[in-house]
Amino acid sequence: MSVQFMRALLDEILGKGYFPIRIVESNSTGKCIDKAFDDLGYSQLAEEYRARGHDVSLVNLSTEPTKTVPFNGLYFKEVKFPKILLGQRFFISVAKAKSHDMTHVTGAMKNLFGCLPEKDKAMYHRFIDKVIVDLNAIIKPDLNIVDARVGMEGVYTGKLIRLGVLLCGRNSLCVDATLAKVMGFDPLKIKHIALAERQGLGMIHPKVIGEQVESVATKFQKPKLSPTYQVYLNLPERLCSIIRKTYRSAIKRETS
Repeated sequence: MSVQFMRALLDEILGKGYFPIRIVESNSTGKCIDKAFDDLGYSQLAEEYRARGHDVSLVNLSTEPTKTVPFNGLYFKEVKFPKILLGQRFFISVAKAKSHDMTHVTGAMKNLFGCLPEKDKAMYHRFIDKVIVDLNAIIKPDLNIVDARVGMEGVYTGKLIRLGVLLCGRNSLCVDATLAKVMGFDPLKIKHIALAERQGLGMIHPKVIGEQVESVATKFQKPKLSPTYQVYLNLPERLCSIIRKTYRSAIKRETS
């Protein structure tokens, strides 16, 4: 999320009164979030607000104390979460509108993937749809915002497409089902969205207030899974388990 968008959101929130604000994210395979906070201007942003007397800070969820939460989900039987996420007063999930080779779209629902503290989150990719649904059954943001002013065909690089809209809602599934329609996709054909509806997490056809979806919808190209991941997803589970263990060992050596 751009620092300019976050500044506007902070001003809107802080204009309602004094609130302690924590901007949270975790490390991932290709990202150290502390460095990303510096490179993207978030560290300077937080310093600016603290200098003005506001309690705004950045949190690397990968370094926070965790608590194991029992959960009989589609994938998780228990899940380890940073304690700071449990019992928060008001949780806002902020995401960018993008297409994604493994999840078709990435918006409010996929955004909760960043709540997992592990750096080696790629170990969940084989089960990504079930993992996303479980996370959205456990963590229910009070407000979901997807910045779809400009969407992207791709996650890190790709074609930029001007959509000119912001999507906001209290239910992450409703927001992402609407996002899918705005991007020209059928939400029923997106596995984690359809699965979440079957689990009772929301509606694929919610009431939309504001612009009509049809008036802002723009066709995105259907994302294609890379050949490497196609091979990985079709490997026997026993072999995949060995690959994941090797990968985790490499990550530990890298971060130790």
